[in-house]
Amino acid sequence: MLADGGLADFDPSSSDSTRIAGITWRTSGVCQTFTISFATEDGAPATTPPALSARLLRGAGVLRIETAATDSVIADQVVETGLVERLFVPVSDDGSRFVDLVLGEPVVARARLETTPARVEIEIQPGGPPIGRPLMTGDLVVIEPGSAAVATPVLDVAGYSMGEASTYDVTINRAGQPVADTTLETADSHIWSAFHLVVQVGDDAYDMLQVTDDEGSVVAAIPFNR
Repeated sequence: MLADGGLADFDPSSSDSTRIAGITWRTSGVCQTFTISFATEDGAPATTPPALSARLLRGAGVLRIETAATDSVIADQVVETGLVERLFVPVSDDGSRFVDLVLGEPVVARARLETTPARVEIEIQPGGPPIGRPLMTGDLVVIEPGSAAVATPVLDVAGYSMGEASTYDVTINRAGQPVADTTLETADSHIWSAFHLVVQVGDDAYDMLQVTDDEGSVVAAIPFNR
């Protein structure tokens, strides 16, 4: 099992999978196995998984499975198994779907692909160094930077949102004083939709990222090490 980074990469020459048809989990001792099943466009069980990759994003506290599927019967779900708290199935900018398993504690993991029917199994168990934490509100989830973030000259802010289109102020602070700021605009969407914002901070030292909504309320505050 691996403690960080890539768990699987799969790029079939052809696949009949277009939809994430279900996500289930089971426990055996200290191990938990999450199974993602796929369906064809007309809803029948698929035979070959879509192109996909699975990665353990330890700094964010998320295990992510990116797929070429363009539809899903699941948007999000509370899990609360101990190792995993919740899962999300957002849509990327290109229309593909990915699954984020939000971890409840440090884990190691491995992935296995199966055909006929098409599915991917993610096996996790406790282990490895500490993990970060995504910041989750009712309609905004910030995955990167996670709570274990390290300050860098170029900062990636990534996550997903749901609901009405909104505008957020993103401010990079040092000792309570702004050193850089920009705007994050999220889409009007009834499903979780991914966003990605690049903030050029430069060589200025900073210790906090703050996200504020249009009413002036702070919805996310992420400290940094440097």
